[in-house]
Amino acid sequence: MRQILFIITLCLTAAMFPQDYDYGIQMPLEDYNFVLGTNSFPNTYQLTKESRLIEQAKQTRALGSNMYKTSITLRNLKDYGYTKDDVNNVMDVIRLIPDYDKIFEMDFKYYFFWLHTSTGIQWKKGINKNQEKRLYKEMYDFVCYLLKKYNNSGKTFLIGNWEGDWLLHPNYKRHMTPPREHVDNMTKWFQIRQRAIDDAKKAINHQNVSVYYYIEVNLVLKGMEGKTCITRDILPKVDVDLVSYSSYESSKKKDYQTNKAVLTKVFNYIESQLKPKEGLPFKRRVFIGEYGGHAFDDKPATHLRQFNNAKDIMQIALEEDLPFNLYWQMYNNEYTPEGVSKNMSLINEKGQKRPLYYLHQKYYKGLNDYLKTFKSQNEVYPSHEEFKKKALDILENVYQEIEPQVLPSVN
Repeated sequence: MRQILFIITLCLTAAMFPQDYDYGIQMPLEDYNFVLGTNSFPNTYQLTKESRLIEQAKQTRALGSNMYKTSITLRNLKDYGYTKDDVNNVMDVIRLIPDYDKIFEMDFKYYFFWLHTSTGIQWKKGINKNQEKRLYKEMYDFVCYLLKKYNNSGKTFLIGNWEGDWLLHPNYKRHMTPPREHVDNMTKWFQIRQRAIDDAKKAINHQNVSVYYYIEVNLVLKGMEGKTCITRDILPKVDVDLVSYSSYESSKKKDYQTNKAVLTKVFNYIESQLKPKEGLPFKRRVFIGEYGGHAFDDKPATHLRQFNNAKDIMQIALEEDLPFNLYWQMYNNEYTPEGVSKNMSLINEKGQKRPLYYLHQKYYKGLNDYLKTFKSQNEVYPSHEEFKKKALDILENVYQEIEPQVLPSVN
């Protein structure tokens, strides 16, 4: 009965959306890291009859990005007629939601996931031996699945968590001191996950496919002040591959110079806390997992400030050799208590593509054309330094073209 009701609901929902939605022309993408990307999490509004996961993936690909970031979570089960009682681990989620495999088979080069656990185990309460085995096996099996199924695909999968310091600081209480027990339990949870990934990579014969683990942090400034947080108290104890920085505490300053001064100190501090680790293909081990800001339609100047800030962070990420820099996000998910959109999106609730959409899209188009031409002329892609110089030039040119249109687009 539950599945019948789900099918009826799905049919009624599909009828509400356009049957011929045009995502736009998708250009073939060069096999290169464009560095700049976006988050693509399903939200409250849709523009098509497709599932929310598929719609977000197609919007991201139509944008011209070769990166896709989403979550693999129990919350998505309800969209497919299931509940958390139907699963015991993340592979059950993958089996019940075939859209994940459909997305994996798209031609994205990089995939980022928030993936906590589907076992029901709560690390804050402690992890006993049996729970440790279950958490380890869940991650081990998932990584083995990725390495086997997408062997020789050229894909890179990056598995991590949502803003970890908020997991450690309940109710967003940034000034509280997390209990030592919670710090120790989180440390153990992270260690189990990293060990499972490393062991799976050793056990499975694979080539031209990669899986890495990252820890996302968001209260780094606390650690720099000598206070308890993940970066100060946990990172030195985990053999983690990469660190994602949800950067709102540092990336919303008034100008480029102030943002760069704060961010570079944060990046250096994070990396100073990491254990050395061989075999990683990135110049740096820290990246920006989230950045962005609010804009309100009744305050046009906020749209310009948002646009300029985003461009500054994109520029800083390229200058600082970060492997990735991901904007929040494709569709807006933040509203005032009165229901007014905060416009944290590339495409708004009306389906309108905002100036930030075109800033990304034109950057991708210019960079992709450059890479294609360079390789055809030289038989290899450019060096990192050649790429960085060109990427910064393209970003600046696109910015100069679009910036004058930001305020008129609000009216």
